[in-house]
Amino acid sequence: MNSAKNITELKLPRSSDKWAKYKLGALAEIRSASRVHKEQWTEYGVPFFRTSDVIAIHKGKQNNKIFISKELFEKLSNKSGKVKKDDLLVTGGGSIGVPYLINNNEPLYFKDADLLWLSCNDMLYGPYLYQFFLAPIFRRYLAKTNHTGTISHYTIEQAKATPITLPSLKEQQKIAEFLTSVDKKISLLTEKHFLLKDYKKGVMQQIFSQQIRFKDDDGSAFPEWEEKTLRSLFDWIRTNNLSREKLSDNVTALQNIHYGDIHTKYHSQFVQTRENIPYVVDAEIDKLVSQADFCKNGDIVIADASEDYADIGKAIEIINVKEGTLVAGLHTYIARPKNKFASGFLGYLFQFNGTRRQVQKLAQGVSVLGISKGNIETIKLSVPHIDEQQKIAEFLQSLDKKIDAVNDQIEQTKLFKKGLLQQMFV
Repeated sequence: MNSAKNITELKLPRSSDKWAKYKLGALAEIRSASRVHKEQWTEYGVPFFRTSDVIAIHKGKQNNKIFISKELFEKLSNKSGKVKKDDLLVTGGGSIGVPYLINNNEPLYFKDADLLWLSCNDMLYGPYLYQFFLAPIFRRYLAKTNHTGTISHYTIEQAKATPITLPSLKEQQKIAEFLTSVDKKISLLTEKHFLLKDYKKGVMQQIFSQQIRFKDDDGSAFPEWEEKTLRSLFDWIRTNNLSREKLSDNVTALQNIHYGDIHTKYHSQFVQTRENIPYVVDAEIDKLVSQADFCKNGDIVIADASEDYADIGKAIEIINVKEGTLVAGLHTYIARPKNKFASGFLGYLFQFNGTRRQVQKLAQGVSVLGISKGNIETIKLSVPHIDEQQKIAEFLQSLDKKIDAVNDQIEQTKLFKKGLLQQMFV
């Protein structure tokens, strides 16, 4: 993609006198649907969209699909009309102003009040309007004008009053076509990212269940794996009890791993310089050093609390850390290997579904789950020879590099598109 050339081409219409300002209500019919009651939902038939469906599609995720009968669709459509290709549905409640572009003329109905229905006249091209709803200028408009209470709203009247600037219809089509091609690239990269992650998950299952075995450099087989308890492999190292209030983004001499960040953002292969780690406030550093030990390369840091089973006992391996600069805090355990492991291997072993299932079975609690050191110590781990550990870690790290590279492409392409939207819709 020749980004500079494409940006130049898209900027040219801004210098012409063909761009004009309008209110959206002058360019599109904006309305909602007839009421559909929950008891009228079915498991098959005509797709029935809610806000959650539009949000899921926007995020590239799946949502539980809902339908209504063909008979009900025809009855309601006779009153309110039928959506057609290039019409838009826009969320009016909750996460407001998120668009969905209708891409065919197949039967589709939607929830009243939750979604606004926009049908463009012959001055406005639907795919161009879709891109407008994604642009920063529209998001700023929403922030200034939406009705906020317990839930935000984007109403039909607000939609009609929304300002929009247009070039000629031909130029709208050109702009929309290019931006759609960028969207397609993002979609393809996202699919590639998903497939790589799915492949990694599958191959990890095969490796740690020993369906796949590596061989030594001379072609000989490695020794059989040994099953050991976590208690026999690790010692516990002291942590601290600092809450978020004692942490800051302001740089100090000491960084702190918070259990919530293990849940949400840290790589299982933890490299200090790569992660966004909060700092301990100066007032806490001196007393903290006497109460907790520093993290070292090879340590496993485990989150001992969570609100759900997906994150309970989630763990990271410290791969690279500057000595004396990192501690682990509230609701974490540090497990330090008694003997040497290949760098990176343990991070993957603790990600393995077999290990995760053992952890989840040991979790206790109702609204908040917890897991004790005593219970964690009973977990059984199958451990290969250190040379096979090294080959496993190197193979999975090579997959992670590919996954990260694709993710970087996705983010760069999104940033590129954001720049285009910023320049085009001003």
